[in-house]
Amino acid sequence: MARTAASDNKKKRIWQEEKAKCMALAIEFYHEEHAKPDGEPRLGLRKICLKAQKSFFAKTQVNVPVPNHNTLQNLATEKTIPKAEVNAARGWLSKEETEEVISYVIECAEQGFGLDHHRLKEHVDEICRARYGSKFPEKGVGINWTNRFVERFCNRLHMYTARSLHDVRGKAANPENNKKWYDLVEEIQLHGDNGKAIAPECTSAMDEVGFQANGDEGHIKVIGKKGKKVQYQQQAGDRNTITVLVTISADGTALPPAVLFAGKGYMVKWKQNNPANAM
Repeated sequence: MARTAASDNKKKRIWQEEKAKCMALAIEFYHEEHAKPDGEPRLGLRKICLKAQKSFFAKTQVNVPVPNHNTLQNLATEKTIPKAEVNAARGWLSKEETEEVISYVIECAEQGFGLDHHRLKEHVDEICRARYGSKFPEKGVGINWTNRFVERFCNRLHMYTARSLHDVRGKAANPENNKKWYDLVEEIQLHGDNGKAIAPECTSAMDEVGFQANGDEGHIKVIGKKGKKVQYQQQAGDRNTITVLVTISADGTALPPAVLFAGKGYMVKWKQNNPANAM
C-alpha cells in the first residue's frame, strides 16, 4: 500500500526530536568529560558538539549539526530548560494525562469503538474542564488540536478508514475465547479423532467480509494504534449487507468465493461477468 508524504509540521516535529536526541548525546559526553580526574585532558565544548554529531550520525545515519556550544553548556548545567519540556508544560494535558488519553484511544479502538476527531476532542475537553474549571475556554481545545495530537504521537497512533464490524461479533472476539479456539484447532490438527495428524488438503480456513449496499462503509475516519492493517468499527446489525466468503486449504488450493445476499429468487444474470467463478 502506498504511503502518503509526511506533512510539513510532522517533518518539523521529527527534525526537532532528532535534534533533541543529538543534544542529549552531547550532554552525556559533556558530563563524561567533566567527570575525568583533575589533570587529565578534557575536550572543549566545540569538540564535544562535533563528537556528538559524528556519533549520532553513525547510529542513525541522520546528520544533525550541534553548532551552539553555549546552549550545550547551559543545558548540561541545567541553566536552560529544553524547549520540548517548555512546550509540554504549556500544553493543556499533563504528561500523565497524555498517556491516559493515548491508552484510552487505543483501548476504544481495540474494542471496535474507535474515536474520531470530534469524540477525541470531547474526551479531552472533559478532562481539561475538570482540571482547569472556569479557566478553560468554553469552546474547548482548538479546532486542529486533535490533528496535532495524533501527528505528535504518530509512532503510537494512526488514522484509519474504519471497516464495519457487527457488534455481536465484536463482543465475542476477546483474548480468552481466541486462546481456547486456537488450542482446540491445534489439538485437532495434530491428533485428529484417531490420534493421527490431519492432512493439509483436509484442512481449510474460511474468512468473510461484508459490504453494505448503501455504500456508506469505509467513510468513517477513526484513530487507532499504529501498525494495524485494518481498524474495525462496531455498529448495530440492522443494515442489510452483502457477504463474501473466501476459503483456502492448507495445501494452497482454494474454493471459488461465495457471495451471499438477501433475495427472494435466483437470477441468471448474477452469474454473468464473473471472472472469479463465484457461487
